[in-house]
Amino acid sequence: QENIMANSTFNGPIRSENGFKNIVKSSTTGAVTSTMTLETYTATITVANGATTGKESAVGIPSNFIPMGVTVAVTTASTNSVNLNDIGTDADTDGYVDGISAALNTTGFKGFFGCNGVLGMSGFTTGASGLVGDEVELVVSGDPGSDTVIVLKFFGISSSSDAS
Repeated sequence: QENIMANSTFNGPIRSENGFKNIVKSSTTGAVTSTMTLETYTATITVANGATTGKESAVGIPSNFIPMGVTVAVTTASTNSVNLNDIGTDADTDGYVDGISAALNTTGFKGFFGCNGVLGMSGFTTGASGLVGDEVELVVSGDPGSDTVIVLKFFGISSSSDAS
């Protein structure tokens, strides 16, 4: 029954609890040699009162994940009028999203931003360090005046290389 959907046509949304995978099989062994999967990754980050950056406490973005875009939502607003400017990693703080201006002094959804940095889909190059898992880090335009909590949901592709 593994080919039950192989040639099916239907009307309605495609839904899956475990993602969608595109696989490549070896023509000689039949073994799966690579996969590409559409995935999401969520990071919740606090920018502390008096700080201009905030990051996850542990490695979050998984290895071999190439982000295409990210939604930004503020769950705890800043008391000062500051903006979220960049999203990246320790090594490259604007590596995922470079140069946005999303207000952090109100709660709610702030938008969907294409990953235009060198670690995202738009700027990705072979061998880019973004394929190594890392903590997500944010840069804001100034002191938020209070602890500010931002939730990021990345949409992207997880990929493994061909083994043969």
